[in-house]
Amino acid sequence: MNVNVEANLASRPKLQDFKNYNRSEAILKKLYSMLYVNGPGHGTFLSLPFDQLIEHGTGHLFKWRRENPTPEEIELTGRGCADPRAVAELANAGGYSAYVLHPGVAAYASNFVKPDLPLIYKIDGRLNQPDSASIQSIIGDIKDATNLGATAIGTSLYPGSDMIREDMERVATIVREAHANGFPAVVWAYARGKGVDNIKDTLYWTSTACSLAASIGADIIKTKYPTPVTDKNRDEYFAYIQSQEKKVKGIEKYLEFEPEKGEQLSHEQLVERVTYLTDAAPESFMVVSGGPKIKGNAKEELVEQTKVVMEGGAEGRIIGRNFWGVPMEEALDLTSAVKEAMKDKKYQRAFSRGTFTFK
Repeated sequence: MNVNVEANLASRPKLQDFKNYNRSEAILKKLYSMLYVNGPGHGTFLSLPFDQLIEHGTGHLFKWRRENPTPEEIELTGRGCADPRAVAELANAGGYSAYVLHPGVAAYASNFVKPDLPLIYKIDGRLNQPDSASIQSIIGDIKDATNLGATAIGTSLYPGSDMIREDMERVATIVREAHANGFPAVVWAYARGKGVDNIKDTLYWTSTACSLAASIGADIIKTKYPTPVTDKNRDEYFAYIQSQEKKVKGIEKYLEFEPEKGEQLSHEQLVERVTYLTDAAPESFMVVSGGPKIKGNAKEELVEQTKVVMEGGAEGRIIGRNFWGVPMEEALDLTSAVKEAMKDKKYQRAFSRGTFTFK
């Protein structure tokens, strides 16, 4: 099996075409800033999110707490890397396309982050209480995002939950309001809910989430890396797909992309899986999350996964705890390695300015 990166990129959206998608020049300018001015550039994207703590709880603060910092260090960067001041320091030094914060943290961090670094204002969030929350709560507003100088509005969509109808309407309203006020909409498209928890990041559910987010009008989709099934969830996943065969024609094809028991998928097979995400949303830019904290060789795994993502046609990554969850020197080294992989010429997207007036 060969990987044809050129063909995979040919199916992806071009920024200059967004003018035909009923997007304002203000939206195009902000997208251009993230895709071409900041970060790796050339139409690619690497963002630093710090929106996890509201979901995972403050136990993370102890996991990343430094031993015996001086008062001066605390004033500048807090007691550990899971502190907005430390994340701001990394955001300033890392050269990212954007950074992601919730409203209150964004207001606080605005005292520390360089004003020209694009902010994705995460307008909603949730706690892990109750378990498997079906819908996120809106905790910010467009006016606040405007006052903070945000570049884009972020929101989460949970296909697979028992409240998906309400969630679709909620997210669609946020996307419309973002567009009406000149903001690109970044949609976190994650399958969630008690009925899919064990198979949430599988190829079927990640591609379904991407298709739904694109249908609602996402300019950028943030999704999960499509994880191959394991011995733990294989039977449940296969049973679910087979139960849907009469309702969804062709769905059984998804089973062909899973490894046999005890086998590993090749690099080429993993790339092909990503193309099923990008093909599900040809009208939206797509970025893939960094996932849980890597326990082994973080640099090697992040670079390899980034190559898979980019070769599959996606525009880039949003990597959080695997960047900010380590000491600054290591975080910058990991960031540099991922950016270097993304800067390969074969991943670059040309931009035709045409009649655009923005700089």
